[in-house]
Amino acid sequence: MQRYRELLANFQNVRVLVVGDIYLDEMVEGAVTEVSLEAPIPVFEVRERRHNPGAAGNAACNAAALGATTYMVGVIGDDTNGEIVRREFALRRVDTSGIVIDPHRPTSTYGKLRAGGHNIPMQEILRMDTPRPTLISGAVEDQVCENIRGLAPKVDAVMIGDQVASTITERVLDTIRDCAKDHGLFTLADSRARADMFRGIDVIKPNDKEAALASGVSIVDDITLCAAGKKLLEIARNVLITLGPKGIMVFGADGTVENVPVLPCAVVDVTGAGDTVAAAVTLTMCSGGALLEAAFLGNAAAGVAVGREGAVTVSLAELESVVFSERRSLKVKTAVQLAPILDELRRKGKRIVWTNGCFDLLHVGHITYLMHAKQKGDVLVVGLNSDASVRENKGPSRPVINEQDRALVLSALECVDFVVIFDGKTPMPLLEALKPDVYAKGGDYTLDTIVQEERRLVEGYGGEIAIIPGVEGHSTTAIINRLTQDA
Repeated sequence: MQRYRELLANFQNVRVLVVGDIYLDEMVEGAVTEVSLEAPIPVFEVRERRHNPGAAGNAACNAAALGATTYMVGVIGDDTNGEIVRREFALRRVDTSGIVIDPHRPTSTYGKLRAGGHNIPMQEILRMDTPRPTLISGAVEDQVCENIRGLAPKVDAVMIGDQVASTITERVLDTIRDCAKDHGLFTLADSRARADMFRGIDVIKPNDKEAALASGVSIVDDITLCAAGKKLLEIARNVLITLGPKGIMVFGADGTVENVPVLPCAVVDVTGAGDTVAAAVTLTMCSGGALLEAAFLGNAAAGVAVGREGAVTVSLAELESVVFSERRSLKVKTAVQLAPILDELRRKGKRIVWTNGCFDLLHVGHITYLMHAKQKGDVLVVGLNSDASVRENKGPSRPVINEQDRALVLSALECVDFVVIFDGKTPMPLLEALKPDVYAKGGDYTLDTIVQEERRLVEGYGGEIAIIPGVEGHSTTAIINRLTQDA
């Protein structure tokens, strides 16, 4: 693991230029409340609108989130959506000085409307898109090439993101190749349908469908997968074919052909995971990593991305937590990692429930309690007493199970969304930092017998205390006493 510590520590020293199609991803969430009086159509009540840079823009945001200094070159329109996408780039620390504004085209925008109803889960009801853009030319293409040449001396790598939309023309690609040669830059290309276009690039990263299209080989099994990969090696120096839950198939210039499996993870949404892989691979290679090491870290980063809804950026801290945890549960977070995730969930209208305890020797009483706690909201966060904290509360003979094992067992429960380990007798610092909407306590407490300092804190910021009845006759202490008597 020391090798990966060194590679990840160097991410902050990498400088990346991302060239490609920029989309504005717009997610609108709300509810269908009635039928319009003006026409036989549903009325969509907007409750939240979120924006993210998409396509190559998402790859740039992921590179920045992983610590790299990141520059973006692409084309947007002179419109409101263009202003929004530049603002979103700025929030994510991506330099936009290389973006070209074309007043003759709209900013490419990809939108989704998601709606729910009373006790009805959210679901997608409509897709929105701008007209399919044409390839850039003339003065706009000239400016894109000029911006690439101006930024190339400042960076270590060029990431190319091609949605087959507008930006990556033959001339733009030739400019990238020339700059890479002149300045010794690493190059990586990710293309939806033109992976065969990127001759001489250091790494191309198609998925299996894209690889089949580019190679002309129908991929139906491992034999045809290898045939397609070797065919693509005639185009690029190295090939990484992403296979979703089957990992990444690596085809190296040195003859390496190896599958790098994914780390165990729960899949919520695969949107944008390929951009996360591209960013992690680029930063790893620029940090001196080997192709197999880059594939491993790319897989690990994608595992974080698919565990959350929509196109998301994966932070360096999140990637480190996955790589360096022996158990690698994406549900186990530090308070620093958890706070922005909960903020994002609140913006989506989710109700956060908190409970805490030792959860030593997990039993039916624990399970029932946690299931009922989850019903108080949408997201259940379990604060887990550390080993030192358990000893302070329960005595020197406890816990029976160490904190890492207890955290892993809890994270396997469907009703538990996140686990955070804390020291001290009470979770006051975490309650103050995370501000859950609901603080759930067991039925052996009342509002008057819980720690009143905790009660004042939660009620002070508008939170709710929920007392949840326990299951009679079930406790860890009772189980230990019975085992001791039997022995």
